[in-house]
Amino acid sequence: MTYTTVVVGTDGSETAQAAVLQAAQLAAADHGTVVVVSAYEPAAEPAANPDRLPDDIRWMLTDVAQAEGLAAKGREVAREQGASRVIVRAEKGDPATAILEVAEEFDAELIVVGSKGLGSPAHFLLGSVASRVAHHAPCDVLVVQTDRPAAGSRGK
Repeated sequence: MTYTTVVVGTDGSETAQAAVLQAAQLAAADHGTVVVVSAYEPAAEPAANPDRLPDDIRWMLTDVAQAEGLAAKGREVAREQGASRVIVRAEKGDPATAILEVAEEFDAELIVVGSKGLGSPAHFLLGSVASRVAHHAPCDVLVVQTDRPAAGSRGK
C-alpha cells in the first residue's frame, strides 16, 4: 500500500520526533505529502516548570506561536528524511482531536503517532493520544513505539 498523504502530530518530545521521522520516511518513499500537526491550548498563566509536567498534559501550555514553532521543527526533520512536500499546521484543541480533524481534512491514508507505552498514570487519567487516534481514525494508524530499545541495541 502506498501513502500519498501522511499526518503526524508533534509536541516537540522525543516520542513525537520519532513519529515525525517515521512519517517522513514513509511519505518520502511514496513521493507523498507529510502534514505535521501541533496542537495548542493557551494557558491562562504559564507553569513555573513546564519541563517537569507529564508529556500527556504539557501540550496544554503551548500557545499558537509555540505550536507553529514545533510544527516548523517537524517540517525540518521531515525534509531531512527526504520528504519534499511538507505542510505544517498549528491547531487549537487537544492533540488527538487536532490530528483526527487534519487527517479528515487532507483525506490522509495514514496517521503516525508516537507512544511511550500505556502504563503511565497520566494515560489512565487523561487517555492516550495514540489510543484515541487509533480508535477514531478515518484511515490507517501507525503507532511508533518509543519506550523500548531500538532494533539492534536489545540486550546490550
